[in-house]
Amino acid sequence: MSVENATILTNCERWPLMVDPQLQGIKWIKNRYGEDLQVTQIGQKGYLQTLERALEAGDVVLIENLEESIDPVLGPLLGREVIKKGRFIKIGDKECEYNPKFRLILHTKLANPHYQPELQAQATLINFTVTRDGLEDQLLAAVVSMERPDLEQLK
Repeated sequence: MSVENATILTNCERWPLMVDPQLQGIKWIKNRYGEDLQVTQIGQKGYLQTLERALEAGDVVLIENLEESIDPVLGPLLGREVIKKGRFIKIGDKECEYNPKFRLILHTKLANPHYQPELQAQATLINFTVTRDGLEDQLLAAVVSMERPDLEQLK
């Protein structure tokens, strides 16, 4: 399931919204993108400036720990409402140049969030909640890596 989620997250057309109560997905995202990832939270000091810089530079931004309500300032970004021949997106009262390489990843720790229908239409919901089978696979992999590291390398 985690491999499927990762594939969806990296290839989806809409912005991915990760439902990740155990924080395994966010750990994977931070490992995958490393230093190139801009991490912010709604309400954090300077988070709009972080978004503006990343939007112009084409960076990857992770907005973590979303609640059930989203800041309305992000509406045009979430809807990819480009203006002036597809070159700018309005964030707040500022028009920022839109780099097509820009990626936005949304994250929530809530196990069963209830978002507005507009957000669900603008984002791809990806559920990273651990299932019983997934937990068994993780534990088996941990035991094999401890007991027989040679088998883990073959995998």
